[in-house]
Amino acid sequence: MGGVRAGFFVASVVALALALPTGAALAHEEEEQVPARTLVKQAIALLRGQPEQVEAIEDKIHDALASEDTEGVDLELVEQADRAFEEGKIHLAQDLLEEAIGAAPHQVVATPNPEPGLPAPSPQPETEPSPVLHERAARGGLRAPTGVAGPLLLGLAGLAALLGLVVVGRVR
Repeated sequence: MGGVRAGFFVASVVALALALPTGAALAHEEEEQVPARTLVKQAIALLRGQPEQVEAIEDKIHDALASEDTEGVDLELVEQADRAFEEGKIHLAQDLLEEAIGAAPHQVVATPNPEPGLPAPSPQPETEPSPVLHERAARGGLRAPTGVAGPLLLGLAGLAALLGLVVVGRVR
């Protein structure tokens, strides 16, 4: 009886081992059905979040190049990104992949460019950036509070300083 069980176990392990490569091959066939744009986005996400997943990133890039649906993707830029990634230039690879799907790397984009490989329009800069409070005060743009508010705020600041000294004195 023990020999039958051992034989069944060995046969099961062999069948499982033979089935695994077939599953992997089928998975790659399914990847060809995924749009290249989706695969490039997945590669970008991996580059940003898990750059140590080298094999997964390479797989996504290669699957994007082999995809049947390449609409909206500049494959030449994807090939350049593949070469850059193989050379260890992770940031360049990410930038090239973003450009390949029409994104503008390192720029804030309000409306992405629908054409792949072209940078998206950058946002219009404000005519004059809003200065921070201390810059406005230095230019004379801020005035001291008038009326009762000025002395009240000064008194509260003095009270806070006094309470701080009391706390420090008790701690020692």
